[in-house]
Amino acid sequence: MANPQLETFLKQVKGDPALLQRFSACPNLNAIAALGAEHGFSFSGVDLVKHQAEATLRLSESDLEAAAAGVELEGHLWLMKIVWG
Repeated sequence: MANPQLETFLKQVKGDPALLQRFSACPNLNAIAALGAEHGFSFSGVDLVKHQAEATLRLSESDLEAAAAGVELEGHLWLMKIVWG
């Protein structure tokens, strides 16, 4: 289920180069939620995880294959990486 506040914030980020730079510098999803709160939006890092999962499920098979190969997909604001610890 989409969070309207999150959706609005992400659209704002895409249209504002300075905000996109701050967004891109966030070290984790909770930091992105804190940035959103600074701009009057209410969502959590968990909401971001859910949003990304839902967006991933809507990708075509060819887009999923590209993402698995490490290709950045147009329209996505962040990349996921696996860290083995």
